[in-house]
Amino acid sequence: MASVISTIMKGRAVLVPMTLGQKEVAKNNGKDGKPVWMTYSGTVYNVTSFVRNHPGGMERILLAAGGPVEAHWHLYRQHFSSDLPMTLLEPLAVGTLREIDQDAVDDMMEQMMENEKDPYEDEPERLGVPVVHSDAPMNAEVPEHILTRSYLTPNHLYYMRHHHPVPLLSKEQIENYRLEIDLSEYGKGKSRISLKDLKSMPKVEVTMTMQCSGNRRSGFNVFEKTSGTTWGQGAISTAKWGGVRLKDLLKNAGMGDPIEAQDKGEIEHVRFQSIDGMSVSIGIEKATNPYGDVMICYEMNDEELPRDHGFPLRVIVPGYAAVRSTKWLNKISISKEEAEGPFQRGLNYKILPPSVKDANDVNIDEMPSCNELSVSSGITKVKPLGSHSDDVPPGDIVIMKVSGWAFAGGGRNIVRVDVTGDLDKHNWTSANLKEGNDQRYGRGWAWTFWEAEVPARVQSDGCVHLYCKGVDMAFNSQPETAVNQWNVRGLMNNSWYHKTSMINVVRKDSNR
Repeated sequence: MASVISTIMKGRAVLVPMTLGQKEVAKNNGKDGKPVWMTYSGTVYNVTSFVRNHPGGMERILLAAGGPVEAHWHLYRQHFSSDLPMTLLEPLAVGTLREIDQDAVDDMMEQMMENEKDPYEDEPERLGVPVVHSDAPMNAEVPEHILTRSYLTPNHLYYMRHHHPVPLLSKEQIENYRLEIDLSEYGKGKSRISLKDLKSMPKVEVTMTMQCSGNRRSGFNVFEKTSGTTWGQGAISTAKWGGVRLKDLLKNAGMGDPIEAQDKGEIEHVRFQSIDGMSVSIGIEKATNPYGDVMICYEMNDEELPRDHGFPLRVIVPGYAAVRSTKWLNKISISKEEAEGPFQRGLNYKILPPSVKDANDVNIDEMPSCNELSVSSGITKVKPLGSHSDDVPPGDIVIMKVSGWAFAGGGRNIVRVDVTGDLDKHNWTSANLKEGNDQRYGRGWAWTFWEAEVPARVQSDGCVHLYCKGVDMAFNSQPETAVNQWNVRGLMNNSWYHKTSMINVVRKDSNR
């Protein structure tokens, strides 16, 4: 159907937006081969071609099929944190909604605001929340200058990546909380375990770095816009986690030899489901590996697990993207199939080739989701050594003290960090590896701090340009640029980290 109609005004054709009623919009709900229409703020959009590209997954966007999106965006308020949603919607407009129908939507929203509880009303109190990208739901990263201030990130500074309001359990709900463990596909049925009984099991502690797979997404946006939170390098943090091993919990529930379960029962996945409805999974090999250190945690840095980080229980999957470490856990199950839903099977955590900008052009079902993280690093502190009270001519070399972090997924230890301030001369300095350099071989679940004194050439812009790249125990090294890694979801940017620092420079018009 055309989005405009032509009329004659003063002897010339003028395109006028088509006016559509809500009843007509409702017919286009994506069912039985029909297109997917929806409305927002008086405009009707045909989003059929966008459904598979929706960052939140097909299931979520189809909730609004044939109707207004206002109520859904009231819950998923990340749509208001950037202009991207409206930029994507604009070319999909097919007309305007009748004024009387939009008035009805506005009245509905007004009544909702007056009569229903704000879903974000009970968010945890947050002290000193760092760089906030959106506060409903909360998405915040650690500022660069404090990222490596301490090896363990204080709980109140730990980065946050939420998709929904943070669950608030009443005292009664906490007392009655039971974690469900479903071994039905293994032939053992279901069981439930209380917090008290879980805490009576042998406790283990693991120091682990958690990183969002979208960390450093802003580096991709330099080349072309991606979809998602525009993280800098601060969507990464480290904590000491306390809890029980997943393999022990599964054994306690009745699971026998996982290899036999896989070979004979075709059990391939362990699924995790959260109180807020999120569902993800990992392979049974990782889940039950005695050296994989997958845990069900109730402590963070020797304190009770904070609400923002998963109270009462969360999963910890060392070496994997943070999305696999489910917060607010309420169910574990083993299965022949991976978890369903957008966080496992949808576009959210799948890396498309650089040339593909439309998910309709590929078979998403055949693409794996992000699991193990790539080697990455960052620069957090830069300071010139010696006195630079006098101006420094461009081309001169200054010595810079540079420090930062490096981390690789899969337990792969960091073996080297290379740093340069004179890229044109290929003049690399090997950094001194500091805290985190003594982790068990193959179980390097946490970041490694480093520092170096680096000769840096002053450029014509008055800055020194510093680069770092990490190397892991498999001698994987970071790629030079993000341009060839670019993907529409902006995932897994692990290109060289680049930081500039201003130096006093002699200008051509200087009187000196």
